[in-house]
Amino acid sequence: MNKLLRSPAGSSMLVIIMILATLSVCVVTSMNFTSVVSRDVERSNTLRRAHEVADGALEHAFAHWREICRGQTNVQLPTSSFSAIPLPAAAHFPMITPFTISRTGNPSSGATYTVANFKVVATDAMWVPLSDPSAAPSPQQGMSLGTVNYNYLATADVTLPAIGGQPIKTQVRRVFSKSLLSPWNYAIFYVDDLEMHPGRPQSVTGWVHTNSRLYTAQSELTLQSKVSYGDDWSRNYKPGDSRYTPTGTPPGPNWQTDLPPFRDQGQQPFGLDSTRIFNTTDTNANNDSYRELVEVPTASTDPIGEARYYNQAGVKILVNSAGTATFRRQDGTVINSSSTGNDKKLYDAFSPALSVGATITDKREATTVRLMDVDVSVLNTKLTGASAPSFNGIVYISDQSATTSLKRAVRLKKGAVITPPNGLTFATDNGLYIQGDYNTGRTSGNEPPSNTGDPTTPTVSGYTRKPCAVLADAVMILSNNWNDTNSSASLSSRLATPTTVNTAIVSGIVATTGTAASPGNYSGGAENFPRFLESWTGDAFTYYGSMVELFPSKQFNSVWQNTGPGPNVYDPPDRKWFFDSKFFTTPPPGTLTLVSYSKGRWFIE
Repeated sequence: MNKLLRSPAGSSMLVIIMILATLSVCVVTSMNFTSVVSRDVERSNTLRRAHEVADGALEHAFAHWREICRGQTNVQLPTSSFSAIPLPAAAHFPMITPFTISRTGNPSSGATYTVANFKVVATDAMWVPLSDPSAAPSPQQGMSLGTVNYNYLATADVTLPAIGGQPIKTQVRRVFSKSLLSPWNYAIFYVDDLEMHPGRPQSVTGWVHTNSRLYTAQSELTLQSKVSYGDDWSRNYKPGDSRYTPTGTPPGPNWQTDLPPFRDQGQQPFGLDSTRIFNTTDTNANNDSYRELVEVPTASTDPIGEARYYNQAGVKILVNSAGTATFRRQDGTVINSSSTGNDKKLYDAFSPALSVGATITDKREATTVRLMDVDVSVLNTKLTGASAPSFNGIVYISDQSATTSLKRAVRLKKGAVITPPNGLTFATDNGLYIQGDYNTGRTSGNEPPSNTGDPTTPTVSGYTRKPCAVLADAVMILSNNWNDTNSSASLSSRLATPTTVNTAIVSGIVATTGTAASPGNYSGGAENFPRFLESWTGDAFTYYGSMVELFPSKQFNSVWQNTGPGPNVYDPPDRKWFFDSKFFTTPPPGTLTLVSYSKGRWFIE
């Protein structure tokens, strides 16, 4: 035997045996390792599928949560409002069989659900679920001034089987946020396409947003804060504008470093989706468009009743075809000289301030406009002092005889000083003219610096501008030099002087028409959102406020016309426009809210 082992053949056999033994060990080790890796991969894949199932369930929950919230925009709903959210069906997860789901947690023993604990719960400001199902979520101040969030926590506990091991379990959570934001937080807010082509240097301070498409085609425009759009952004003119160039790109605007325009979610006025709540083909006159905000409601169902400014107004003034005005308090009760108490005080404040019947020529509309003049200086003395009436600061005025051919409008005169400390809001479904300085403190002997060359100071020394707003079918600016007699004269007779206006503006536009192949009429862009009727060449129009576009103009619906002596409408001012940052903390009287619904923090417990 020893000889055999010492022989060459024996040595070779020994080496072979040792190699085989080593290979056997390697094979076994490799098989064990492969098995472990396989199990780990399988568990990782199963965990990934579990997260995908949870995400799918939470997406389902979000869609139904948002739908339920939209039904009562002005109410913050408790947990109980979401107890009947439909459970996701097995058909939603065809790769998971069997699929089971429950609103409750898994039992302590026995079979588990694929998805358990499926629910949406109201939380406090720190995202801690509220134990009381009837409690509404606590308000959480947003990262931006003027923003309030109401949060809910959506949960989904997922259990999936794994090969050769314990079932894979994960507990996924997602924060759903309902955000309420005032449109007064924006320098410019558009529901429709936003075109900005000022034609001469202009800076825009404050946020800018459109729910639709953004068009910017001129380097004269400087954007000093965030700019967002819901659809798309084109550094070009809008197709239909005769300046549109299908090839090549015109110069774009200037923006802050690392802050170009960006896509963002749409901000829904009143939290209502226009594609679902508005219908121009039914018999309900209260649900045609966002213009309902400034219209008188009918007796039909009103989807925006709480937001409608007619309903919010502390004083309503309706004028008939004869020019006779009827005054009402907020609940609709008629007030007159025979009224008593606060009703008599309201009537005595507004009746002498209103006059109906003056007319001017509006060159853009190419027609005569009958005016309802409001002398704001008369209101100032009546709305303050010891005997002042109780009043919420919102005035609604409408000439009910207006049509697309019979132009009617409110005109605010002598409004340089606003006395009520909480400001004034005027709303109308007609046009609205602001004549002269508004909310600047200007007097005959004391101009605000903005009228003499310093646009950073839009009030006279010692005057504090008040939070004001105007809402109308269209808003026109008449300078301090306006004269009714010259309204029908040539442009050379309508010479403006520097004027400053400090108020938020909500109104409509006449949109750009036509196509790239067949151009139509330019809307005038945001630079002409407030409309002009004078020659402003070399003179400044200084503006502090917030501009909000929500609807097409219905009464003042003539198209924008090019400036200059041809159309004889106006020459543009030097636009010195600023967002009024005071609106963050002291917005104008009245409730106008933008609502968005978003998915926030995602985490695993």
